[in-house]
Amino acid sequence: MKRLSGALLTLLLALFLLPAVVLTLLSFLPSQTAQAIFQQEPAALSGLRLSTEQFVRALSDREYGRQFYNSAMLTGVSLALAMPVALGAGLFLSRLPRRWQRALLALYVLSLLSPFQIIMLPVYKLSLLTGLYDSPWSVILLNVFAPIGPVAVCMLLRTVDDSQWEAASLETDSALKILRYVLLPQITPGLAALGLVYFAQVWNMVEQPLILLPDARLRPLSTAFNDIIKSSTDYAFAGALLYALPVLAFYLIAAAAAGSRKKH
Repeated sequence: MKRLSGALLTLLLALFLLPAVVLTLLSFLPSQTAQAIFQQEPAALSGLRLSTEQFVRALSDREYGRQFYNSAMLTGVSLALAMPVALGAGLFLSRLPRRWQRALLALYVLSLLSPFQIIMLPVYKLSLLTGLYDSPWSVILLNVFAPIGPVAVCMLLRTVDDSQWEAASLETDSALKILRYVLLPQITPGLAALGLVYFAQVWNMVEQPLILLPDARLRPLSTAFNDIIKSSTDYAFAGALLYALPVLAFYLIAAAAAGSRKKH
């Protein structure tokens, strides 16, 4: 039974990894060869050779580089502000009386489950009234105050036993010290997972910048990637691989941070 379970898990893992493996292999082929293989032309399989040609062309494309920078800037600033906001809001929610906590969580969950198309018009109008329309801050603030953060942190803090709160309260009345020395060591792995969700969500956003950033020069790569690849098919696969690498890198950093914190 264990062998069967192991085999099934291995098969599932292979199926999940297959697209990434194929993309990586096609990225290290000359652009014409990669395109021919992708279009299922058998003649392209003869005389295969590895090449960094696609990566060189992608990195030398100014338009690709500018859009990549926009993605990195929007994602980095959003994440740096969203995590403290989520931590503070989640801590506040977790210490409310159960009745008020359930009511506020219900509102958060309702907004979390609502598709962006429903709140699109109010967000658009609000950005115009506040003067943030066509500014990166309109997209950043929308992600900073995303409802998933407070809900996730509140759920994580619920796993901390009340006796630990009470014991820490006898030692200090500082909420920041209790958070730092008692709560954070226990919820760090959960916060790392939340950070990864935040990162992937902002890195791959499409609707928000398309609506709130009419100036195409301010938009992230996620909105312009399709057009860039259509006009620059000579680095399509390498460009896609480079675009996916930051999420993988952030996952490795978050996993390492959560693991080291758990050991301590």
